[in-house]
Amino acid sequence: MRPIPYLRIYDASITNYLKYEVLPVYFTERIVNEPLVADGAGGYVTQSPMEPSPTSKGRGWVPFDETTVGNRVLIDTSAEQLAQVTVNGATTYEIDYPGGRIINPNATPTSVTYSWNYVSLVEGWPGAEPPPTPVVAVDVDKTIKEGYQLGGGTKDILHGSVYVFASSETEKKEITDVIYQALYNRSLPVRNWHEGGYLDFDGTYTGFQPTPVPGISSGAFVDVEANFNGPRADWSEVNRYRSRVKFVFEVYKDE
Repeated sequence: MRPIPYLRIYDASITNYLKYEVLPVYFTERIVNEPLVADGAGGYVTQSPMEPSPTSKGRGWVPFDETTVGNRVLIDTSAEQLAQVTVNGATTYEIDYPGGRIINPNATPTSVTYSWNYVSLVEGWPGAEPPPTPVVAVDVDKTIKEGYQLGGGTKDILHGSVYVFASSETEKKEITDVIYQALYNRSLPVRNWHEGGYLDFDGTYTGFQPTPVPGISSGAFVDVEANFNGPRADWSEVNRYRSRVKFVFEVYKDE
């Protein structure tokens, strides 16, 4: 069996949880019957003047439907969406979710109704050219290994942060609290993200469903702490309304 990149699947489990299961419940926007035009590369796109752009880095159209369990609204990641994106003028097509494109249609599509991610999610620091706010950045600060039993077995401990870069103080507090509540006292399955992802290289749904990794526990979030920095008018625009949710993520392995 090929070696498993454990740090990668821990990081991916946290990132995919926030991107596909947490943020879309609270921070999606709906656009109805927006016209489509040919993009010159065989696809069809909108020409939305909105800011932030629905297709800016870390955003994109929503690939999964919502479901209700009891009184809770959850995201169903078991199958491609049926209600988030609908197209007029074509009956069969593929969707490039990050790029906001309709590709391989059986007829010329004329307009599209879609939900898109208002909050951008990126891995690591947003960089020198960050997407428009609001942005959420997932970053692992350090990792530690500890033994937990006689013989084999280790406890992997990740110290990480989720940084929030917002466009207002109210928006910052709202996004930060949603993330804090989603991590606090949470147990998260660690799955085989090293074998694939929900979306392919062209942004289309792959049908891939990650399964649990043998010999490894779910990860537990401990010591989750939200730090609300006050607004800083003398900081750059992207950093002016910034906060941080710190966490420790613990996983037990048989090896």
